Amino acid sequence: MVGVGSLRSRSFWCTLVVAVPLMVAGCDSGGGEPAEGETKAALKTVLPPVGFSATADGFTVRLSWGVDPAGAKIENYEITRNGHALFAATTSTSYRDTDVRPGKTYSYEIRAIGVNETSDPVTDEVTIKTPSLAGARVEGDFGITGRVTSQSGYSEYEALSAGWHMKPKCRHGACDVVWRDVSEKVMHGVLGQKGKEYNGSYTGYFWVSCEGTHSTSNVDIALKVVKAKALDGEWLATKLEGTIDSSETPQFGCRPGEVSLAVKALLRATG
Repeated sequence: MVGVGSLRSRSFWCTLVVAVPLMVAGCDSGGGEPAEGETKAALKTVLPPVGFSATADGFTVRLSWGVDPAGAKIENYEITRNGHALFAATTSTSYRDTDVRPGKTYSYEIRAIGVNETSDPVTDEVTIKTPSLAGARVEGDFGITGRVTSQSGYSEYEALSAGWHMKPKCRHGACDVVWRDVSEKVMHGVLGQKGKEYNGSYTGYFWVSCEGTHSTSNVDIALKVVKAKALDGEWLATKLEGTIDSSETPQFGCRPGEVSLAVKALLRATG
């Protein structure tokens, strides 16, 4: 009985040893080639932005682009202008470049940045047009200087040095302006705009006194824009030149007088 039982026990364990390798072999067979009809998913690559464009909008450049849905996930975008980085990075699909100047050409290049890959670049170019001086807006604080070219009837007439605030009568562009002296606020008037020329007249105190009393002067002002610059997205006049002719009739026992000045107006502050 003992011998027979021993034989059965050995036979049992031998069967288990044989079965284990068969089970392992069955598991390994699951990691082979895909079954018929199945394909491996292709790895996506980072594709360049689509529809990239640079468009001049006054004195700014609007950059816009889209995402190619067939590409890999994009982390951000890098843009250069004329070979220099415009900013560190952006996740947006648009950007407005405000640091541009009239008459200049700008070349923009954009790349899409992925986790471990950068796309090929896409480029576009734009030129900022230079408006005419006739379209320059006269606005802000101007330093006014005047050199006497002729005068009569005065014991003396000093060179003009003043500050005028110019306020346009329209919201944008060139138009008639209201001028006002920043110190002698009673001095103010309107300059009518025609092209790059501004003309107007004024009657009142204009730095002339007779026996300590303010005289009434008749003043004609003729200015024209000679320089302009793009500032804060607006084409602004930065320098005007022209003439101021002033005269007084006999007043307070003083004889009549008249003076002509060659005038320059330089922009000091906008707004």
